[in-house]
Amino acid sequence: MMKHIITFCRIVVGSLFIVSGLIKVNDAIGFSYKLEEYFSLKALGFPELIPYVLPIAVVIVVGEVLLGVATLLGAWSKLTSSLILFMTIFFTWLTWYTWQCNPYELKTFVNPDGTTFQDTPECVLTCGCFGDALVLTPFQSFLKDLFLLPFVLPFFIAAWRNKIALNSLKEDAVIGLLSLVLIGLAAVGVFEWTFPVVFTVVAMGAGVLAKLAGKGKVWMMATAVLLVCLLTQYYTLYYLPLKDYRPYAIGQDIAMNMKTAEELGKEPPQYMRYYTIKNLTTGEVKEVDQDQYILMYKDSTVDMKQWPIQKELTRDVKVKEGYEPRILDFLALTMEGADIQDSLLSMPRVFLLVAWNLDETDTDHMSEVATFCNAVSVAGIPVFGFSTADYDRAETFRHEHQLAFPFIQGDEKVLKTMIRANPGIMYLENGVVVNMWSSRSLPGFGSAMEKGFRP
Repeated sequence: MMKHIITFCRIVVGSLFIVSGLIKVNDAIGFSYKLEEYFSLKALGFPELIPYVLPIAVVIVVGEVLLGVATLLGAWSKLTSSLILFMTIFFTWLTWYTWQCNPYELKTFVNPDGTTFQDTPECVLTCGCFGDALVLTPFQSFLKDLFLLPFVLPFFIAAWRNKIALNSLKEDAVIGLLSLVLIGLAAVGVFEWTFPVVFTVVAMGAGVLAKLAGKGKVWMMATAVLLVCLLTQYYTLYYLPLKDYRPYAIGQDIAMNMKTAEELGKEPPQYMRYYTIKNLTTGEVKEVDQDQYILMYKDSTVDMKQWPIQKELTRDVKVKEGYEPRILDFLALTMEGADIQDSLLSMPRVFLLVAWNLDETDTDHMSEVATFCNAVSVAGIPVFGFSTADYDRAETFRHEHQLAFPFIQGDEKVLKTMIRANPGIMYLENGVVVNMWSSRSLPGFGSAMEKGFRP
């Protein structure tokens, strides 16, 4: 009976790690942006790690998938269960820490040069556990990690009591089949994505074949599974995510995603404002909501001049869920500062060369990009470079790579979200994203035009 319980725990833990890891493998660049938020000086306080967020992200997400597959195969159970327990406890703490973060509380921070300053912290509002596929608040992720712990602990204890051995072929078949059912329910039912099921078949199959070829050598199994993980990660980094969950994905209407609840006739979320007030005479500090503050103001026995609001501590708390636009901060400006957002999104056809940071842009394929985009421009279709660069930097970049079209300016975070490539090309029709390409996977202009630039 106990063996069946432990096997069930392994299936739950391994399946969840595979799905969670693959969602992030699919968009490791997006996960690296989330790590930037965590490492920020006013968040966890490790700004020295920010230049290395992408390799750190790759190690985490590939490791997560590898641990999930190893758990299902029964490989290196002591090491695997220990790493999984450590990761689960760490992320439980991390999500609890970010959940407890108060964005209106004054805190003291230490600069890299040792000097200190006071400011409000930068709270991470979404955990990034499932990327853009399933946006969880830190509290929701904290509950998810608490749910996982009762499955991880029995696996860990059994491994260290030498109760878990490498699967037999029969166990591989049974555990593999059950995990595929669970992964299918999560991947298809929640994320509408079949790839995790296919990946699990390939990864576990590679592991089993390596086990047979290597006569049970675990390192050969690990190498085979690691190779499958790395090839998947390489593809999504070199090209674009296999599945796109962002509000700028192919088929998304950017203008529609920007509409407010009022414009769509939907119920918006409701917020309550909280004020921190301090008595000038007694020094008493207390927090009141907007209704309580109004009652105090109307109370003739209360001298509100003695209770000034501490403006830096004012906060708004969501008290009722409602519709919120998927895109809040899309911005398109000419180099002279004119807002062309509406005209850009109403153009029948337009190409955008998105390169959020020209100093960090991958220029290995810029000759192909220039050839393609210049051909588009000659064909009479508007093309714009879209970056955060100022006029001088954009002009220098244009001349360096012989780009025969103007640049416009946008918000860094938005440009990073629009396409997971720097540079990448997006094709829009009346504000709807029709297609996009990484500079590494750009088709020839003639063949693309024959297809109407469609996928």
